[in-house]
Amino acid sequence: MHLTYFIPGPLSRGPLGRHELDRRRRCLERHAAPGTAVAVRDWHAGPDSIESSAEECLAIPGLLEAAPQLEAGGTNAIIVGCFGDPGLSGAREVATVPVIGPGQASGHLAAQLGLRFGVLTVVEEVVPAIRRQMRGHGLDAFLAGVRAVEVPVLELRQRRDEVMGALEEAGRALVAGGADALVLGCMTMGFLDVARDLQRELGVPVVNPVVAALKTAEAMVVSGVAPSRTAYPVPRKPVEAATG
Repeated sequence: MHLTYFIPGPLSRGPLGRHELDRRRRCLERHAAPGTAVAVRDWHAGPDSIESSAEECLAIPGLLEAAPQLEAGGTNAIIVGCFGDPGLSGAREVATVPVIGPGQASGHLAAQLGLRFGVLTVVEEVVPAIRRQMRGHGLDAFLAGVRAVEVPVLELRQRRDEVMGALEEAGRALVAGGADALVLGCMTMGFLDVARDLQRELGVPVVNPVVAALKTAEAMVVSGVAPSRTAYPVPRKPVEAATG
């Protein structure tokens, strides 16, 4: 099985550099099942990181253009490299292989772990977008709340200890507010691999969106299923994404 983790922006050209793609690939490989090969790709255009609905929109053209190319290159499934699932429905229309939205995968997993779940994310500006996202996935009734640690995406690794403390504080507040499971609402946050430590500290399940998306992709491929063509019909006209 071959999976592709696709980052819809030029992450390797930003401050984290090319080695960040390799680091993320190694992290995915550690969690992958035997026989699963994982590639990590980024795109030449779009935002370096996504911290608003506007930036999500800017990330969509790259995914729409890349999805058919990745499928033609032999990948068995594509994971969207952003918790906000930008372009998920469109990518499912232009590709026949499974396209996985980490936010959708994580939310549905968390909804099976308790009665209500909370989402821990990066900055306050993302909170309304996540609320809209969960409502769009039919999960708003399960959502206990969303809290931000107020650390930008590209600073998460450098401020790891501070982030862990902020996650614990925000997580306790969500649990006190009725959450009996938590979700890390950012893929870069997921690649910090702090979910198990946080789970141990807070005493509730904590979903890592990186692992949730990876395992959902593996499950779809092994099961021989992909998103329905009734729900995600092939566009009648050719789709040409203007990516700049």
